[in-house]
Amino acid sequence: MATIKQIAEEVGVSIATVSHVINKSRYVSPELVERIEEVIKKTGYDKKIGSKSSNLKIGKNSEIAIIVPDLWGTLYSKLVASLSSYLTEKGYNPVVYFHNDSISQEKDIITNVLSNKRIAGLIIVPVSTDDKPFKKLIQQRVPFVFLNRTVKIKDVASVLSDNEGGIFKGCAHLLRSGHEEIVLIMESGNFSSLEGKIKGYREALEYYNIPFRDEFLVEVDQNSFEDLEKRVKEVWSKYKPTAFLASGNRITLNLLKVMNKLSLECPSDISIIGFGDEEWSEIINPPLTMLKQNTKDMAIQGVDLLLRKIEDDTVFSQEFNIPMELSIQKSTQAIGKGPFGEKTVSAEEITISKAEAEQLVSGNYKVAISFHYGGTAWARLYENGIRNTLDKYGISIVSITNANFDPLLQVAQLEGLRLQHPDAIIAIPVDDEITAKKFQSISEEIKLVFMSNVPEGMSIDQYSCCVSVNERENGQNAALLLGNYFKNEQDVKIGFIGHGAQFYGTHLRDAVANEVIRTNFPNINIVSEKYFYQIENTYEVCKEMITSNPEIRGLYISWDRPALQAIKALKELGREDIAVFTFDLDYEIATFLAKEEIVKGISTQRPYQQGVAVGLATAKALLGKDSYKYIGVQPYVVESKNLLKAWKEITLEPAPPEIEELMLKKFT
Repeated sequence: MATIKQIAEEVGVSIATVSHVINKSRYVSPELVERIEEVIKKTGYDKKIGSKSSNLKIGKNSEIAIIVPDLWGTLYSKLVASLSSYLTEKGYNPVVYFHNDSISQEKDIITNVLSNKRIAGLIIVPVSTDDKPFKKLIQQRVPFVFLNRTVKIKDVASVLSDNEGGIFKGCAHLLRSGHEEIVLIMESGNFSSLEGKIKGYREALEYYNIPFRDEFLVEVDQNSFEDLEKRVKEVWSKYKPTAFLASGNRITLNLLKVMNKLSLECPSDISIIGFGDEEWSEIINPPLTMLKQNTKDMAIQGVDLLLRKIEDDTVFSQEFNIPMELSIQKSTQAIGKGPFGEKTVSAEEITISKAEAEQLVSGNYKVAISFHYGGTAWARLYENGIRNTLDKYGISIVSITNANFDPLLQVAQLEGLRLQHPDAIIAIPVDDEITAKKFQSISEEIKLVFMSNVPEGMSIDQYSCCVSVNERENGQNAALLLGNYFKNEQDVKIGFIGHGAQFYGTHLRDAVANEVIRTNFPNINIVSEKYFYQIENTYEVCKEMITSNPEIRGLYISWDRPALQAIKALKELGREDIAVFTFDLDYEIATFLAKEEIVKGISTQRPYQQGVAVGLATAKALLGKDSYKYIGVQPYVVESKNLLKAWKEITLEPAPPEIEELMLKKFT
């Protein structure tokens, strides 16, 4: 059976117009009526109307007036469609009026409605902020409820979208992603919905200990693109915020237009969260993170409250807040921060001038590398990125060591490297504490560039730079992969296996992932949270976790090597039904992804690109330019559907034939 929405789409009109034709509630041109009725008959929708019409009330008290600002935006068109459908089911004829946010038009509509003896009640999105326009309704005992906005009147119920909670969710998502300079753009006026939005914004800032700034609360005339453009340009040119949070449908669209005029890329230049249920938000590039209102639940609750009031005039006022959903897409990015809170510098921002290149070549600089472990594809890619970058500037690599995750061995190796008198040492510390003193000692005579982590106790002026994947975004990616995998299911229980050692990078990654899962996916419950210190221990950790909690259906694991140990345990337990989400792309993980078996998604480092960033940071450090204290490289999200492309972009070579063959089998 066709729906009223499908009929509207086929004719090329709004849902409200089809509703007016069906209910004969407003004038529609004869030509358009004929076209709509033709489609109604062709699709068989006339039978549905016929089955409902027998229940429709006629004569006195047969109509419900729906008073809204307009139907320009998605919100009110969806609300009117849902209200009309539900009222029709209940036997009432919906009649729609538009006040266009004009108090005088609202007053005229109420006067006209009062003279219509067929009106049984009203559902109103008020423009007025006091009770004066509604006193006649109260005096004549005409039942009404407020929708989406409210006016505090005794014995009048309201159904509101939880604007306060919605804006809190959106702002908190940005704050968790490292943003501090967040601009809230909202419509000007005295509507009750604005109070909640401002309150939600303030509470989110307060929760994350970020001071409120008046200049970041921008009120605009939502009907004027020019006003929004002027205000947004002013705040951007003066303060360069990292994120915009729109609080209305039309504001969202106009904000994107302004971003385009300013040639700003989203999310690389600015992160954006939109507001509303606009269908185009998911098909633009990048798909827009949105705060979505549940118009269906708002309509049902509004109609039910009104009908209760019609049946029992003694029903007292109630205020219902319908929760908003935060749909996280790709229009926001996480801003990484270094161990001292310093902002991340993108690798793309680091350039070597011609004069600097000549200076480097003439310097005959020497560099040594201390890996925490080597012999893997990851380490080779990292080394190649460093080597290829340093070679451009005549910088030689005198030695590369592999500590095989042994901190004492790394200490001994570092002393050996020191004796070779390199100008800089590039290192991934094995241990935060045991290696710290050695690195502190070396820093007195040799420049240090760290990969991934800075040893505990080192001050920011004891090393030149730290280069890492953006671990905040890395953790967020894995959490969103897991959350979206189970998004349409209820009461999903998962396990969380993190890294017990307090390495800055892995600790931040795990902490962000944990918070994103708990905050954004209320249907998911972390029933067991355990941590490993040695990779090999993950096997026992996982086995004990699943044995104690057999209801677990998903696992978060801190990176690929411990994940492989956990997968070994899952196979022995016969629990290959559990979905695993982890980090970093290697051959074995890729095999599981290709078969869509156990591993369902990963967020991975890009080791070659990180090696290039390390090479550039080292070159700058050798020139005495070490203002780049923390360089972040964006991670890469990999699922089965983009595995072959991801492998090529990350490893710089085609996927192994076995993996290509596994992928091919899925489509044959």
